[in-house]
Amino acid sequence: MQNRSNYESLVKSEDTLVNRIETCSETIDAVLQMLFKKDGPIHLPTVREIAAAMHEVQVKLERELLLVRIEKRLAARYMDSKPIVD
Repeated sequence: MQNRSNYESLVKSEDTLVNRIETCSETIDAVLQMLFKKDGPIHLPTVREIAAAMHEVQVKLERELLLVRIEKRLAARYMDSKPIVD
């Protein structure tokens, strides 16, 4: 039963990370839209820094998602009694 709850926890973590990544992507898109829509001057170096910082967060979350997906697949293999070699 422990393995099942671990798997379910990984599914929840995966869902949360996917939502966070989508939020990052939408926020970056909003900044890019602002570049087009804003009237008046824009301090471009600041916009670049902000977009780059948001992208770094997204990349970090994507790596975390990859690791969670690996653990989830391993948990599924374990529940199916498939061998895993360390």
